[in-house]
Amino acid sequence: MRRSVSFIIIILLLVVVGVASLMAGRFERRMAIAQEDMAVLDFADPQADYAAFEQDIEGLPIVSERPLREIRRRRAMLQYWQADYADLVEVARTASQAEDADSIDPEMRVLAANALYRVAQRGPQDRPTLLKNLDAAIRAYNEALRAGVAPPDVAFNYELAVRMRDEVGAGKRKALTNVKTDDTESDPNMHGDPGEPPKDMKVEQFQIRIPMDPKEIKQSQEQAAGTGAARRKRG
Repeated sequence: MRRSVSFIIIILLLVVVGVASLMAGRFERRMAIAQEDMAVLDFADPQADYAAFEQDIEGLPIVSERPLREIRRRRAMLQYWQADYADLVEVARTASQAEDADSIDPEMRVLAANALYRVAQRGPQDRPTLLKNLDAAIRAYNEALRAGVAPPDVAFNYELAVRMRDEVGAGKRKALTNVKTDDTESDPNMHGDPGEPPKDMKVEQFQIRIPMDPKEIKQSQEQAAGTGAARRKRG
């Protein structure tokens, strides 16, 4: 009898582990698909997916905080690259009022500070408003650094914001916006500045190198084999 009960308990545990593994695998797959969409700058689908993920996970009785943090980070990243800074500005306000620094995700602190700088860059460029927005960004960067955020770009951004603030305060700079020289120029995205042909060059002169497909490489090697061409030694 005891042996039967033990077998039943083991089977139930294996079923629970299997179901948990299956759910984890499906979750990771859905997250990977959403990340692929983000990589090609398709923000509409991931935005809906992450909202559904967060709702599903919060509905579970027992769940780790790690996947929730990861989802919230990615949602915040989507909002940042869509120039939707309202929620991130609220994160910065909450972080500045939080008594426990560890209660705020460090990655969210950095995103919030970057969002505040973008608000200063894209918002009204009159001197009082610009100084106020830059002060908020500087304060957010400072709090992120004091919280122990290590990436060097955070310190760089902090120093840049301080320098911009000093130049605006001294009257050496009137605005932070960068005026586009051409209507075809695009804003930077999460991969950096979009590529473009060199200036003063005609489009037909610009050549694009496309890597060969492995099948094409193999086919060209097979066609070259047996042609009788002498091999040249390297070196």
